[in-house]
Amino acid sequence: MLVNVDNIKIKKRVRKDMGDLDSLKESLRLYGLLNPITINERYELIAGHRRLEAAKALGWTTIDAQVVSVSDKITLLEMELEENTQRADFSQEELIAGYTELEKLKNPSFIRRVFNWIANFFTGINETSEEKRREKEIRAKRLLLLIPAGIILICVGAILFKKGYISTIVHVFSDTLSVVLIVVGILNLARLFLFRKGSKDIMKL
Repeated sequence: MLVNVDNIKIKKRVRKDMGDLDSLKESLRLYGLLNPITINERYELIAGHRRLEAAKALGWTTIDAQVVSVSDKITLLEMELEENTQRADFSQEELIAGYTELEKLKNPSFIRRVFNWIANFFTGINETSEEKRREKEIRAKRLLLLIPAGIILICVGAILFKKGYISTIVHVFSDTLSVVLIVVGILNLARLFLFRKGSKDIMKL
């Protein structure tokens, strides 16, 4: 599909040096773009940075792009590192930086994992695909059942503990589990609200 070059977003990338673009610009001038650049659904550039820059230098306002459904940083970085079409080789420093970053993404710290989980929890609120939005909205609705389940577990645990059927440790564990269930349910309630708000915003467009 043809994409306006001004709409393409270039995030942090391994390649810093574009190298000599003269031969690539000449190729584009004579033969056009033989291999489309690759972007994701949010118009973020995945592969073809040099081709994009060469096209801009030639004054192109649109460029042929292949759109793929990729958003996670690991896949994006792997695709950039593997991309070989019409590009200069990475410098040694760029390769080291790229694979170092890839290793960090594949083996994140505990704090980074928690942050990623929170970020991924709300992924899909601005999903462009109506089918995917619907799937995640249905999943969020099902998880709302965790709220009454947590409340029931608290009540049952309190009754059993009062009658002496369970120990203090079991009671504490039961209450902790109940709180976790309720919190997850409330988060999904917020998520569902944002889904519906997003759907209304899309309908207004």
